[in-house]
Amino acid sequence: MPDEFIGDPTPLRDADFEKAARDLRCTVAAVRAVAQVESAGGGFLADGRPKILFERHIFHKRTAGKHSAAHSDISWPTRGGYLGGAREYERLKAALKLNRKAALESASWGKFQVMGFNHASCGHPKVEGFVRAMVSGEPAQLAAFVAFIKTCKLDDELIRRDWAGFARGYNGASYAENAYDRKMADAYALFASGGARTDNPLPLLKIGDTGQDVMHLQELLGQAADGDFGPGTKAKVMAAQKKAGMYADGIVGRQTWELLLSAPATKPTRPSAKPAPTPPERSRPPLRQGDRGEDVKLLQALLKLEPDGEFGPGTKAAVTAFQKAHKLTPDGVVGAGTWRALLA
Repeated sequence: MPDEFIGDPTPLRDADFEKAARDLRCTVAAVRAVAQVESAGGGFLADGRPKILFERHIFHKRTAGKHSAAHSDISWPTRGGYLGGAREYERLKAALKLNRKAALESASWGKFQVMGFNHASCGHPKVEGFVRAMVSGEPAQLAAFVAFIKTCKLDDELIRRDWAGFARGYNGASYAENAYDRKMADAYALFASGGARTDNPLPLLKIGDTGQDVMHLQELLGQAADGDFGPGTKAKVMAAQKKAGMYADGIVGRQTWELLLSAPATKPTRPSAKPAPTPPERSRPPLRQGDRGEDVKLLQALLKLEPDGEFGPGTKAAVTAFQKAHKLTPDGVVGAGTWRALLA
């Protein structure tokens, strides 16, 4: 007999997070931070079942302690007894035999670990429908989270990034015991800065940023590349995002980079004193030590190095030597000027 809890573990797309952030009027990083703290970012176990945590104190309360004497591992006045991971289903299935409705209501489900007894606040009149949605996939888990936040009026806390207030409403009065507020603040700081380097090799950029990465962005937008992310650059970013049907927040994250890098390079709108060289087939991203991939292989080939695709100390030394030879800033970072000289 098939397991009723096996669903579709396909992860959410960037666009799904953006839509949720737009619906809640908060930042994408805030939504991602909650998911990271609640489920380490993933809504499913490796076997295709939603991540759950069975709460014995909730089952005790919802069954009036009827089963606590004989089944203290799954029914007890205080929290605890966790087995973790897939073994939480052992506890759930034992509780299902005693009281199915109470058992389903006593587990937290999916990417955002919403408790089953909150099913009505998530738009599901019955817990059975809520659980089927949680099993169906991460999009339904995200939709339930958005509905729950709106129903419980926690969107203001997300917008303000009041993590203590949000954790009190989302995780309960004892949120501080597990440091939910501090964990969410830390996760938000990570995602607000662009996430892990392996997840997002291009930096997150926003108004106030400066440098080579901003210059590269401005080239893609067809602006004069002065390296200063000001109101004009933000307006250009928002226009590109809006045209593509994206969340127009003026912040350049992974999805916006992919949008801009996939389009042909645009010539600057302001005239330049010197004629600009013919752009390459597509604008190349800045590269620095620690990067890897096809662009690094191209760089190494141009420098007459073994193209292994890893930007290590040897590649940096070759880049620095090339920059010195071409009277460029010898910083070992392959920005727009270095790419132009290499591709000339």
